[in-house]
Amino acid sequence: MFIREVVKKAKGQEYIQHKLIESYRTDAGPRQRLILNLGILDLSRDKWKILADSIESKLHNTPILFDLERDSEIEGLATHYSKVIINNRLLASDIKIINPKSEYETIDINSVKTSDSKQIGLEHLCLSQLNEYNFDKILTQLKFTENEIIYAKILVIGRASNPGSERDTVKWAKDRSGILELLNSNIKVYDNALHRVASKLWKNYSSIEESLSRKAKDLFQLQETIILYDLTNSYFEGSKRDSTICAYNKKSKEKRSDCPIITLALTIDADGFPKKSEVLKGNISEPSTLKSVIANLESNNLFAKTIVLDAGIGTEDNLQLIKDSGFKYISVSRKQSYPLEFWNESTNNEIILSDKSTKLFVKSHLDNDELFVKCYSEAKQAKESSIIKRKIESFKENLDKIQRALEKSKKGKDRNNISERIGRIKEKYKVGNLFDIELLPENGNIRSLTYSLNPSGKAKKEHVGEYVLRSNRTDLSAVEISNIHRSLTTVEDSFRSMKSDLGLRPNFHKNDKNMSAHIFITVLAYHMLAGIFKKLKNNIINFKCCRYSCMC
Repeated sequence: MFIREVVKKAKGQEYIQHKLIESYRTDAGPRQRLILNLGILDLSRDKWKILADSIESKLHNTPILFDLERDSEIEGLATHYSKVIINNRLLASDIKIINPKSEYETIDINSVKTSDSKQIGLEHLCLSQLNEYNFDKILTQLKFTENEIIYAKILVIGRASNPGSERDTVKWAKDRSGILELLNSNIKVYDNALHRVASKLWKNYSSIEESLSRKAKDLFQLQETIILYDLTNSYFEGSKRDSTICAYNKKSKEKRSDCPIITLALTIDADGFPKKSEVLKGNISEPSTLKSVIANLESNNLFAKTIVLDAGIGTEDNLQLIKDSGFKYISVSRKQSYPLEFWNESTNNEIILSDKSTKLFVKSHLDNDELFVKCYSEAKQAKESSIIKRKIESFKENLDKIQRALEKSKKGKDRNNISERIGRIKEKYKVGNLFDIELLPENGNIRSLTYSLNPSGKAKKEHVGEYVLRSNRTDLSAVEISNIHRSLTTVEDSFRSMKSDLGLRPNFHKNDKNMSAHIFITVLAYHMLAGIFKKLKNNIINFKCCRYSCMC
């Protein structure tokens, strides 16, 4: 083999191409044939022969006798071009097995070598689930072309098996995965094509989600009697100044109020199957988002009887909206505490949680047409007490810093300045009510401060480890109400899986359309994985997923 430089002219301009040529013999004499177009080869001419020999040695798996002159650049190019040639030959071949016979040979497994190996296990599993959902038919009805459907499958399967950007998905599809072989396609995969298809998927997100939800319901015979609704947000690096949906919010789930964030609302059923997702503005008020969820449940004729909410959404107005719409609700109460006599007529019921070692104690109180359930867990109390203890220690350390600064000052500090500093640490640690703080003035300035734990403030820790549920499902017991509410963790686990395992973050896109499309690809991947998890749960006992934690 050798490399030939070819100069072509078009419209008065010259173009250079490099080609890999092979010489071979025929009955009519020696001939030459093109093996591969190399494009423009950025390599000095004296290294062309070494590169050609390296490619040939990799193709025929034979060592070069004198390979001392090869460097890492040539080695990398030879590896790349040899893979391209092998893939082209495989796609061009038409291999058929006729009358296979059972013949066996004994081989030394240590002598077996592999090259250009690719993964197909997870890809095959994901593709099978997409086919069960009739993903091709759904997209065909939405006027997707055949190539666009292939790109869409690469996007969704890539997000599930190799989370990353579209650019990383291209490298995965070309170099590390057998997805193109599974799709029986030799389509050229490049990031601009994936971007365009992702945008088209987002443009049709409502129809696609509705079709997937309906198909999942039929396949897995989902009852949809319980609907779980929650929100999360995800942050972005960069300012996102031109974005209309990214905004700063102090209530960042990941404690990144310094970054612009975007909100994702997700509705799923008790089995973890997504029903509806929505990308919302980063600083949107959580309670205001429920109206669209109610409208979606009514328009899609879901058989939901009970909507499960967290405290952030369970306002009085929202609970009334649910009742007026003909649905039931189970919500965490926004009220912090209730008088002890509120629970006098109820006895404790013990619930053994899934880990067999944690107990939850519940008691109830019926007030008109609403059932209140108080839940208490020793494990929750230990966790929250530990958090409060750490906050108290941090609060005291910051007060000590202020005291040391006052001691170093000759004239003292302005009262307003010190009050502002104390106010900031109170806002940060939320335990200022547990302290009595006294500022000691001298000549109009503050020269010292003293603090002590407030005995009356300690009373606010009495309800650590407790929370109260409220529901208009008076037909259910306190234990049943608690069990249904704890299924809300399915949504939280779904969010966790999307962020950590399905590439929801990081999101490097700049405009709103591409940002939303990136998020929707992650949601589509989770639609598919929900079906896979359901099958595993139904067929494997004590299955523990090694990677995805959202439903295992």
